[in-house]
Amino acid sequence: MTSLELLLLLNTAVLSGMCWQYELVLSNDGPITTGAHGTVEARLVPKPGSRQEQLEPQPYTFHWNVESPLAIVRSSEQELTSSITVHSLAPKLYALRAWVTRSGCSWCPPLAHGSIKLLVTDFVVGTLSLKQPNGSITFSRKEYELATNIPTQISFILYDPSDYFDTASFRYFWYFGDGERMVTNESYALHIYPTPGTYQLHLDVLAYLNHSQQRTGVYGASLNLLDTIKKIEVKSVDDIHADHRKNFYIYINGSPPLKVCWLVSRSCNSVIDHSCDLIELPSSTVSNVSYTFRDLGPYTFNVRAKNSVSTLQACYKITTWKNGIHPVWFIVPCVTLFTIILLFVLSIAMRKGSARKDPIEVADFDFSPMSDKSVKEAWAPSRGIVHLCCTPCGRQKHESHSLSRREAHSLLKFNHTQIQAYSQRPEICSSSPL
Repeated sequence: MTSLELLLLLNTAVLSGMCWQYELVLSNDGPITTGAHGTVEARLVPKPGSRQEQLEPQPYTFHWNVESPLAIVRSSEQELTSSITVHSLAPKLYALRAWVTRSGCSWCPPLAHGSIKLLVTDFVVGTLSLKQPNGSITFSRKEYELATNIPTQISFILYDPSDYFDTASFRYFWYFGDGERMVTNESYALHIYPTPGTYQLHLDVLAYLNHSQQRTGVYGASLNLLDTIKKIEVKSVDDIHADHRKNFYIYINGSPPLKVCWLVSRSCNSVIDHSCDLIELPSSTVSNVSYTFRDLGPYTFNVRAKNSVSTLQACYKITTWKNGIHPVWFIVPCVTLFTIILLFVLSIAMRKGSARKDPIEVADFDFSPMSDKSVKEAWAPSRGIVHLCCTPCGRQKHESHSLSRREAHSLLKFNHTQIQAYSQRPEICSSSPL
């Protein structure tokens, strides 16, 4: 081996060692629609942990290899980056390769190389987006989770980095999965799901490029509708005593799966931290927990419930009693005694009211047989009979004057009074025939 060959071998080994210190990072803006333009970019960076913390400012050459019928429309290069614009009319998943060498050294091995794939499709490219006013939507790999009875805005977001569809007109066909459908010219629709459950959302997109060309797109998503947590109830069956272990039942008005965190403290906590006891309810809305109260005094049962679409926290006051007679057994007799006294006072008042009578006014009428006519008939001379009065005549005249004076009195109002019956007759001493 000559000295020249040995020198070339050593240079190759050195340059090959330098290749392990760099890497080429490739990216693209795919997928793209057939007829649209796509961009692919390559960037030379040092490998993590290599001694080359910073690349030397020297010229590099980027080389590209694309799979047919994908064609390069234009390319551009800077010191450490290179980008190409590609185009294809045939839908396919294309493979692209790139590598970097030092400028002016054609026989030198590449410093770094890499590959990437670009998808070209006949369909309109975009994504579905769902929003609710309360921000209760969550997304997993399989489905969206939304709240029931809340307006949901479903939007189609077009992906067109090369502005290929700027002059196109669109029409959207919405199928919400609950039997409702809608056709719009706008890229969004509003819908309300009233009941919980799983729904399959479907969207057909139709884009008119011109009179002869059009593109379509089909999109769908699985929606899991859940009821928001509206109320939390905490109930205990028996009275709560100190030094006793007590069971509590937590009822949650909301759709599972649920995560319940509870804590017993002296006051209501605005934020329940990680010190609470966590319970997971995958399919139930009721949980049974227990707690032992060591001391007397007021307590607070803090509970927080959460599902995928809502969170609710509540506080409930708890009062513990000493072992023995419950205070309610003192309250009930007191209430009973107070009721009896009240009824007794009311009965006395009603009796006094019924005992009162209206005053009686008596009209001074003389309905006795000794009226004027009767008197005249009594004292009229009869055949063979003389009536003698044993009373002095002066008294008789006085009584007759009093009688006339009584008769001259005005009539009194009749007010359910008793009429006194006068049965007194003139006293006759004796009678003898003439």
